[in-house]
Amino acid sequence: MNENIFYYFLFAHLIGDYVFQTSYIAKYKNSKINVLVLHISIIFISMFLLLLPSSLRLINFLLIISLTLIHFLIDILKYKNRTNKSFNSHTYYILDQVMHFSSLILISLLYKPKNMLISFEYTKLFAIGLFNAYFISLLFYMIDGFSKPYKRDYLGYFFRFSLPFIKFYSDILFLIFSFLFVLISIFIFFKKEDFNSRSELGPLSLSIIITYLTIWG
Repeated sequence: MNENIFYYFLFAHLIGDYVFQTSYIAKYKNSKINVLVLHISIIFISMFLLLLPSSLRLINFLLIISLTLIHFLIDILKYKNRTNKSFNSHTYYILDQVMHFSSLILISLLYKPKNMLISFEYTKLFAIGLFNAYFISLLFYMIDGFSKPYKRDYLGYFFRFSLPFIKFYSDILFLIFSFLFVLISIFIFFKKEDFNSRSELGPLSLSIIITYLTIWG
């Protein structure tokens, strides 16, 4: 697999599937086909723009179309089974993301890279940052069993998203800020128990580990 290209696809996937997935899209993409098509269109646009100018090559454009169709097929599976409890569990969420990530890897193997508008270094940092901020947050929410309505934890997003950038520029600062973020989360938890920090320590700890293992700045 071309590791560099994989991070471009991962970045695009996270933007389309998380950052630009509004609460409206998240709520209705599994029940309204027009909303699902809107979601898939955002996925396609995200990939096409982030992979410029290589996405203008015919073979690469066709691969992006193929990946978009695969994403649609994965999502339509849940759309067709939206009333089935098994398709609304944290187990299926993990399986769903495994299918998505596997398709990213597959297309990365076939993609023919060219000059990119965004450097690989920053693409990787943004990809890992968004993975920490959004994916891990939702993963822990699913594991928690939908015990409370999901709310975007913007402070937690900031903590987890910033970790790869800090690690890339300084190992010492990474250790310092990781320690500070954990302390702040614990302080907010005791200060205001209804804040999302009740479940923030798990995502934050996992984000620290993932960042340490993937960013070697």
